[in-house]
Parts: sequence; C-alpha cells; structure tokens
Amino acid sequence: MVPAGADEDGRIGIFGHHYSLIAGASMFVPREAATRSIYGERTFAPVVALWSFNTASGLGLAWDFGAQRIRQDGPRADLARAGVGPRFLFADGRADVAPYVTVRGDVFVARLDRGAAWRTKPGANIELGASVLRHLVISGRYDALPRIDGVQLSGFSARLAVKVL
Repeated sequence: MVPAGADEDGRIGIFGHHYSLIAGASMFVPREAATRSIYGERTFAPVVALWSFNTASGLGLAWDFGAQRIRQDGPRADLARAGVGPRFLFADGRADVAPYVTVRGDVFVARLDRGAAWRTKPGANIELGASVLRHLVISGRYDALPRIDGVQLSGFSARLAVKVL
C-alpha cells in the first residue's frame, strides 16, 4: 500500500464525498478530582477516524462516533457516543492550516464497571482544532454529560492524528 499524499482528496468515497483515514492518539482528563481519584488522572486511547481535507470553508455538519475506556488500576468506565452538530471551518480545507470549531449533541452509552448496567444519557461537546498541511489533525474538546450513578464523566481531551489512507 502506498502512503496517502497531502495532495490527494481522500481514498474513501461515501455518498459522493472523499474522506481520508486518520490515525493517532488522544488523551482524556476527567473534569472532577473525585472522578480522577477513581479512574486515574488521564487516559490515553487510539484514534481512528474519517476526515475530509478538501472541505470548503464555512458552515457544515460534523458527526461524532467514538468509544473510550477510562481506567486506572482497578475500576473502569466504558463509554460509547454518537452525535452530530454544526461545524464552522475558518479556512478552506486545502489551506496549510484550516482551523475549525464544532458543537455537537451526543448520545452516550456508559457503564461504570464490568457487569454493571449500561446507561444511556444525552450529552454535548465543543471541539476546537485544525488540519495542518492536509496531513495532520490536532484538536481539543470538552465533553459534557450528566452524572451516571453519581459519577461525573465529563472532561477534556486532546487529539493528534495523521493521514494514513
């Protein structure tokens, strides 16, 4: 397989749009100290996503699908999310730096320990980021969701991913 070039529109076609596969890592930090004491100060996770590097500037839609595990040595929290919302791209996606902001409404499905019941909760997130040189995506985001069985799983995350396909 030949690595993806920065000048490519994306090798994955969905509904007439071309997307690139990006891969990297993210770090999540729970907002509340009580949550950090249970599940750890931070959690690292892999990132695999579809990304369009040829989007026109202006208003568009951003969708969000993901999962994460927040865990220290013992207890763990498993979360999955799906959502959609408006995204504003400040520069054409073909620019060397294309900053964006997006706000999404999400549905979270979570459980606080293996064997515990899964809970469904509404949530939201705001994300600020940029694509760089049509090959790299960096972002920071805040996820807000209501308490689940008394535990606050809202928090901040940072992501760094590179175009692989």
